[in-house]
Amino acid sequence: MAMKWQGKSLVGLAILLIIIAAGLFGMGNTLIQGQVLFGSTELIPWNLLIVAYVFLALMASGMCMIASASHVLGFKQFDFLGKRAIFLALAVLIPGLLVLSMDLGRLDRALNFITSPNLQAPMWWMGATYGVYVVLLLVEFIAMHTKNEKIMHYASYFTLAGAVAATSILGGIFAIVVQRPLWYGGATSVFFVLSAVITGIACLTIFTYFTFKFSSEKLPLKVDNAIKGLSKLMAILLAVALGFNAWRLITMFYTATPDFALIFNGEYAVLYWGGALALGLIIPLLMIMFKRSSGMAVVASILVLSGMFFDKYVTVIGGQLVQPYGEVTSYSSTITEWLIFVGAIAGTIVIYSVGVKLLKLDESTHMEAEQDKKKKLRPSAV
Repeated sequence: MAMKWQGKSLVGLAILLIIIAAGLFGMGNTLIQGQVLFGSTELIPWNLLIVAYVFLALMASGMCMIASASHVLGFKQFDFLGKRAIFLALAVLIPGLLVLSMDLGRLDRALNFITSPNLQAPMWWMGATYGVYVVLLLVEFIAMHTKNEKIMHYASYFTLAGAVAATSILGGIFAIVVQRPLWYGGATSVFFVLSAVITGIACLTIFTYFTFKFSSEKLPLKVDNAIKGLSKLMAILLAVALGFNAWRLITMFYTATPDFALIFNGEYAVLYWGGALALGLIIPLLMIMFKRSSGMAVVASILVLSGMFFDKYVTVIGGQLVQPYGEVTSYSSTITEWLIFVGAIAGTIVIYSVGVKLLKLDESTHMEAEQDKKKKLRPSAV
């Protein structure tokens, strides 16, 4: 059995490395030829890479929120997932930031972020917040790995605040654009935070399930219970997300904007109704409601991630299609954009797999650190 699993893992690793190589080829080609390789134009400046970054950044923030909240709020059922969630958040966020860097065209422009900061720009605050947030994630993970309960305790509060701040500021970049009805409004930032938690739960569920499923014949009871608990939480949040989307549609219906027609019965109607709503919210919610099992939770989580990607695609790309003077333009992604995006996902899987092999992601938790501390304080028998 061990040799068989080892052979499968090597084949899987080889496939992932090929995908990463394709992504690196796309990145290298971008650095040489520039953004002519992308589908973005003067009217549609943000492309698939921005969609990918938003999707991955929200996913990472959501897992951080779950990990930190499990300690801050005392959710002991999810405590053993804390270290895994924090490492997985790093494994998702780092490739996501690399994807974003490719949209700059020239990496030396990143220096302007430090040398010429624009404190009035939400995008600058997003970059600064995510920079601090990555450092906080690293600090919390190292504290978990070394079982430093004191640092873990304080880091959980700071990373939770950092995740919420970074996510809401990311949503704020869209929320302040008055000319874009699909973006504008304070609810956008709130929905970004909600989306982050939902995608974070879905991602953590999938990776946790398959990690334990591939390493043992039967799913451990604590893992099974944790996945079922996460699915219940996700079901509640999916219902809330449906409410957000309902009011979004009602508001746009009364304002009668061209953007409403775009997602109601226009070019992006299938992506929105079929992908974002049906596939990403309604079907997973019904699946979790009628059959509460780990396997069903994983299938629902896969659908949720797919739907959330469609939602962000409709939001980012669809929000740019209707121009200020009523003209509706179009956008087509390119093979280079997809190579970079898929390569980033493969990079996340490889980073996580290395972490599983080398870092013992289940052996350092808040609960175990507290138990170790009590053992040290307990007087030894004479």
